[in-house]
Amino acid sequence: MSEKIIYTEENLLQFESWLGLNYDALTWQGRYESEFVTFWQTFFVAGQSLEQMMERFKYALLYAQIGPLHSWFTWLRDCFFCYTFLNKNISIIELSRIVNIPYDSLGIILREYFLEHYPEYEEQLSQKFQLANRISPNLELTYNQLAEELGFDERALQKNNESVLNSMEVTLYPEWQSLNKKMEQDLFHPNFDFSRIKTNLSFTRQLKLFREILIFLLIGVGLVYGIQKLNLKWEKSILDQISIYEPQLNWLDTSLSFQDNEANARQNFELGARELDEVETKESQFDSLAFGDDIRYEEESDVVLTSWDALPKDFDTVELEQSAYEELKKRGYRDSRYGNTKVYRVLMRSVDTKTSKDRLNNLLQKYDVTRVDNVAPGKQVPGGIYYNLYVPREYLKEFMAQVMDFDDAILYESRTRTGRNPPGKNKVFIWVKNI
Repeated sequence: MSEKIIYTEENLLQFESWLGLNYDALTWQGRYESEFVTFWQTFFVAGQSLEQMMERFKYALLYAQIGPLHSWFTWLRDCFFCYTFLNKNISIIELSRIVNIPYDSLGIILREYFLEHYPEYEEQLSQKFQLANRISPNLELTYNQLAEELGFDERALQKNNESVLNSMEVTLYPEWQSLNKKMEQDLFHPNFDFSRIKTNLSFTRQLKLFREILIFLLIGVGLVYGIQKLNLKWEKSILDQISIYEPQLNWLDTSLSFQDNEANARQNFELGARELDEVETKESQFDSLAFGDDIRYEEESDVVLTSWDALPKDFDTVELEQSAYEELKKRGYRDSRYGNTKVYRVLMRSVDTKTSKDRLNNLLQKYDVTRVDNVAPGKQVPGGIYYNLYVPREYLKEFMAQVMDFDDAILYESRTRTGRNPPGKNKVFIWVKNI
């Protein structure tokens, strides 16, 4: 049946006349008449079958993305259904199968059209186009049968000029121009294949999706790389803040030199830092055995203080670069190679020890810092407060950096022999002097 439905040039001219288009409104008083004529000749090509015409309507509805154009092409397609039903003697079920539209939806389109021409037959038309299921008796109904049963006149075959869409100014939209050019490229020949166009469109959309995913991945890699660089820069700045001050022996006379009485003995005997540590260890063991004393544990500090009065009254004298306190007054220097356990000491001065204590306590809780002995962290002692802590090594740099930012502080590093630190932790002493 569908192969016999072919639209000749006479059929297409009759359809154009039957629509009753208002060309003055459509073409903006004839300004875009040539564009509209080109569209009509490109879209409605003589010799097309009903299936081919449906592919053209699908193409137009696919690319007419804005609402007014999409509505206009939908109205034009529905009018083409009605024209085919009126002039090709085709049943509702057959027309539904060819145009691939549910028969109940097609029944609604036909009912609305006939109600515009025969409002007095509203009840009968509603009954005829009540297509609820596949066994409805009116699915095989044709226009000739309908006209004979209801006694229609020729009004349905006259111009369809009641709709406002036949006067819609579609040529004024910028999208119309681009759509018209695209139709000239794709619809100019009678053997138009919508499936090929749809496949190409699907491939284009997949390519666009792949491009968007690739851009997203590149942005993600760029962000990760940037964050990594920023972390390295931030870590470097933290390391710069945690600078270790080494003693400078300003009082030492470097012009002095010593010579051995026996030059050959120096050539045959080498003594390095590790050998010196071994000699000192054995000497301390010998002293403890000789005098029966218990093993002596040195105080965990690179400066031995006999009383609180031994602390400098002016903390400016404790700057290690100048070594004014230990080296000029005490005539000694800090031995940074004394022992195997590394400890850190922070000497801080503050005008408000209570605020400093609160801030330090927050850091202890934040970085899971524990105390070393039974003395509670932040204990009040003459002249300030005192902390003896174990800091997890993974947070040591960050913890020390934030402590150094609190007040005017000085950081010392030294080694001790009082035992090893717990696994993954370092010992830190903090002394906050009240000024």
